[in-house]
Amino acid sequence: MNLSIRKISLLSLFGVALFAACKKQEYQNIEELDTANIEAYIRANNLQVEPLGNTGMYYQILEEGTGNDISYTGQYPLVYTVKSLDGVYSVADTFAATNRYFDYLGYFLGASPQGSSIASNPNYQGQLEKEEGLKMAIRTALKKTDGQIRVLIPSRLLSYGRNGVPEQGIPSNASMEYVIRVIDSASIPAYEDLSIQKRIEALGLSSNEYEKTESGIYYHINEMGEGDPILSLDSTLTLSYTAKLLNGAQIDQSDSVNYALRNLVRSWQEIVPKIRKGGQVHFFSPSSEAYGLGGGAVPFSSLEFDVAVKDN
Repeated sequence: MNLSIRKISLLSLFGVALFAACKKQEYQNIEELDTANIEAYIRANNLQVEPLGNTGMYYQILEEGTGNDISYTGQYPLVYTVKSLDGVYSVADTFAATNRYFDYLGYFLGASPQGSSIASNPNYQGQLEKEEGLKMAIRTALKKTDGQIRVLIPSRLLSYGRNGVPEQGIPSNASMEYVIRVIDSASIPAYEDLSIQKRIEALGLSSNEYEKTESGIYYHINEMGEGDPILSLDSTLTLSYTAKLLNGAQIDQSDSVNYALRNLVRSWQEIVPKIRKGGQVHFFSPSSEAYGLGGGAVPFSSLEFDVAVKDN
């Protein structure tokens, strides 16, 4: 009888210990969970990363910056990819609006008010210096423009944290990997020119088929047309057109619209007069000849246009 009681007691103790272990696992705090997920990801991918102070973030310089020093109060063109460490969520198209940014670094990803001139206020700069997240990694680790950095961010430093955003496909407790290129504004023309050339090649075309203007526009006249020439920026034209990003995503189109040429972006003012009524031209415009670094649907975006002149 005593032996039976002892066996029951041992089993009871084992059950209590097992319950306690399960309970401890259930209530694992967010710091422990983030650390475990990030360390497992580093091992699985053999990453050569370094901790960023005591933030819980890790970084790896993929390409040393060769441009100007980065400050919170500077405006920078950024392209980046992001994915959750479990691979469930991934956004990798650097030509999409979701993967581009041009504004004050101090307002990158969620700070408010976005792009406000408050970024140049000395009193606010102290607050920005204390903020953790991508902007801190970029400024303190990458340090210079025209470089690229990988940053692993624990979920607790991201706005969605433990709950995730199910409607956007972001799982709960999703620590993220960002790969970010910070481009110096002076390097944008070369960056966009290369992007345009790659788009032409991706379409199975040859850059030799396209004339390049001094302003950086690549164009090919498919049909010259036989109507009167377009002699003035004051001309009002009836046009059909499509506008696309360099990933092929269509952002605008019309089968028939009337525009005064003077009111259109510079690339249209330069290229459309090269054809006549009945003509059609295909061209690629750098952002400098379209909507600029921060304008339009997508920051510093080169655009692909097909334009036909129906009447003038």
